[in-house]
Amino acid sequence: MNLARHLATLARNKDWSDRAAYHSGDVTVSYAELFAGSARCAGGLAARGVTAGDRVLLALPDGVELVQAVLGTLQLGAVAIPINTFMHEGAIRRAVETAAPFLTIAEPGTPGIDQVGPVTPAQLLDHEPTAEYATVRGDTSAFAFFTSGTTGSPRLCFHTHGDPEIYDQAIGRVVDLGPDDVTLSVSRIYFSYGFGNSILLPLLRGGSTVLSRERLTESAALDLIKRHQVSVLYGQPSFYARLLQHPFAAGLDGLRLALVAGEPLPVSVEATLRATLGKRFLNIFGTTEIGHALIANTLSSHKEGTIGRILPPYRMRIVDELRREVATGVEGKLEVRGPTIAPGVPRGSDAPLRLPDDWYVTGDAATVDQDGFVRLHGRLDDIEIVGGQNVHPAEIEDLLVSHPAVRAAAVCSVRRESSTTSLRAHVELDEGAEPDQVIAEIGSLTQKNLSWYEIPEDIIVVESLPRTPVGKLDRRALRTLAGVR
Repeated sequence: MNLARHLATLARNKDWSDRAAYHSGDVTVSYAELFAGSARCAGGLAARGVTAGDRVLLALPDGVELVQAVLGTLQLGAVAIPINTFMHEGAIRRAVETAAPFLTIAEPGTPGIDQVGPVTPAQLLDHEPTAEYATVRGDTSAFAFFTSGTTGSPRLCFHTHGDPEIYDQAIGRVVDLGPDDVTLSVSRIYFSYGFGNSILLPLLRGGSTVLSRERLTESAALDLIKRHQVSVLYGQPSFYARLLQHPFAAGLDGLRLALVAGEPLPVSVEATLRATLGKRFLNIFGTTEIGHALIANTLSSHKEGTIGRILPPYRMRIVDELRREVATGVEGKLEVRGPTIAPGVPRGSDAPLRLPDDWYVTGDAATVDQDGFVRLHGRLDDIEIVGGQNVHPAEIEDLLVSHPAVRAAAVCSVRRESSTTSLRAHVELDEGAEPDQVIAEIGSLTQKNLSWYEIPEDIIVVESLPRTPVGKLDRRALRTLAGVR
């Protein structure tokens, strides 16, 4: 089953051809125009020697040209690997080296890849289309994504032509897109979550999608929501937190769904989102290795403070150190099982790994209640030990960002000159906040609500917290930052 053929056939058979597929800038592209362009891309790639199984690196901003390059690559049975073009030049060069592509597609002057002789989208689109689709199986690799690199070197997770149908069975049924829906994803296409939000789910359901070449600011997102009457918005907790503070946040009233994923959701942010959006707000969970979400709250079944319940056909369990299942309500390691799970490999030339029949350790500490709702407590590799006690930084960070002037927070342990270990908090403050006053108020907040070993010994105000290329908190960099103070 060639995914590109499947999507084109769906559009034709369901009479979506004349409907809008994408809005990008001032341009609207129909389904017919989208697939005509992807056929030209496929012809251009084939003319340059790309064949089934080849890795094609896509160093492009979010836009119709990127989507057509993805579909053209899949049409030939090659593997599409989108990367973050907002990374610094050195990181892009390392991504190119890791991906080991047969060919790179990039805009002229893209830093970090000029040495590999990239092909531009314009060169591919200026080519005769090909009507041929490579014969592939459902388990043939179709696209790959870099992991976030929060705990080690980024790896490549390969997903198949058959995986999107599984995503549609799981999270697709929760979102329940239709041809009249308009999607906007803050998470970009180089990230597996954004790839599913902006390409797979809408093209499988006939919806249209808004794309932005530039990273979305709160003002830009609200403008696009209003201009295109967006009905489904995907974003990260930190983005929603800033969005709700915007003077025109009332523009969210027209949303049918607002989904949040990508990082832990602070309790205070969830309460504000719930108060503003009601049941339209859904917290969900997935990883790059899974491909999209496999645990989610739904319109008909949700519980505050949780990431929801497991979505069929996936399974989950909470286990102890010996991988024995623990009782309801007992904290342990979250493991999941399902047909799309793909642990990363060090290089693009490596054989892809798949674990359809094995339990995969997500690396998250979690509990599950008697109704099956899962609550996350933090990353297992983020646990700090203070006074012989295990401490989840995420739970302390939730408390810190409940202060109205704290935009974001991160906590890590610090080895003091006295050889003792205690916690240090780093906080980003809203513009105009008085640092000394906020630090004093945070100190009182922690004294009232935390155990002694959870209370940060000191609080450092920073302009911005270190983040990975996909926008997640970089705890390794945070510990380095803490170590130099």
